[in-house]
Amino acid sequence: MLIVRLLLLMCLATQVWASVDGRRQELEGLRQRIEQLKKEIEQAAEDRSEVADALKQSEQRISDVNRSLRQLGLRLRTLNRELDELSVSTRQTQADLAAQQERLAQLLRSSHAQTGNDALRLLLSGRDPAEVARQMTHLRYVAQARQDMIRDYQSTLARLRALEAQTQARRQSLDQARAEQLRQKKALESEMRQRQAVLDKLSDQIRAQRRQVSTLVRDEQRLTRLIERLSRLAARPARPAQKPRTPGQQVTDVADASLANYEFEKLKGRLALPVAGEIVSRYGQPREGGGPAWKGLFIRAPQGREVRAVGNGRVAFADWLRGFGNLLILDHGDGFLSLYSNNESLYKQVGELVRAGDVIATVGNTGGQEHPGLYFELRRQGRPFDPLSWVRSGAAG
Repeated sequence: MLIVRLLLLMCLATQVWASVDGRRQELEGLRQRIEQLKKEIEQAAEDRSEVADALKQSEQRISDVNRSLRQLGLRLRTLNRELDELSVSTRQTQADLAAQQERLAQLLRSSHAQTGNDALRLLLSGRDPAEVARQMTHLRYVAQARQDMIRDYQSTLARLRALEAQTQARRQSLDQARAEQLRQKKALESEMRQRQAVLDKLSDQIRAQRRQVSTLVRDEQRLTRLIERLSRLAARPARPAQKPRTPGQQVTDVADASLANYEFEKLKGRLALPVAGEIVSRYGQPREGGGPAWKGLFIRAPQGREVRAVGNGRVAFADWLRGFGNLLILDHGDGFLSLYSNNESLYKQVGELVRAGDVIATVGNTGGQEHPGLYFELRRQGRPFDPLSWVRSGAAG
């Protein structure tokens, strides 16, 4: 009987270890597949970076068109104001013309009523020569006044025609500006659709591969636990629950013109951030997937939201840069710099002076950023420091 039991135990052990070996082979296959997928994801990420680089011209074009549209908007307002001023001048000139017509008509009626006093009749009338001389002088004054009035009338009429011509020219310019604005808007929309389509395709590919890796990793974990159970003939311990993501700080107080009264170094404790949104990555925080820690803040915000300068300064850089997209850097003096990246559009150019609160860009996701938002850094003598250590109370909470 003892021998039978020993044989049964040996058979059971043989089956268990055979199962363990089979599972281990399956686990090794899974691990190889995971490694292969990780390499494919790295390649896809490199491809996306290369495509993002290739989209440099597109993203710069979008920024340029937005800046041009903003300038066209200013020009349209100027043309409309000029048209209003021309309309006022035209109405005033028309009123002057009507008054001159009335005075000229009165003079002509008066002259017609005195037809017996014309120069020829006076000379042939036989009157006293002194009286004739006085009447002739009066007639010359009347004739001169009539000529002056006619000349003034003609001048006013010419001015009215010039105003009408200027008005017509301004209206044509206005129509052309509106047509150009519409054309550029359509071009901008086309650029943005094409760019987004390419990025979406690559992002979808990477997300799908990552989901596949996640699934395989879970399979690997389950298989590892099964092997451990078979090896130890023990139950699998429960997995700890995953902590939910805590929401980021909300930025509600944005830089404005009141900060223009301070030198940059005096803004410590008064600083306001450049855009309203949610701080999803903070200074010093490790990046997802490894890599260097964040050297600034990433503030998630809607596409197109205005980005404002945090202090007075001069534009030191305004161009597209790999990994940062449309990037703008302000030099505030005394070694202080502020960096604003991933913008959809840059409204300022190198060398321009800006004041705190000025709109310098709009939020975007250029440079391959998946979600729209602003990456913001502060540096002194080239070294980054935590912007939140300078932010005034209530600017981010």
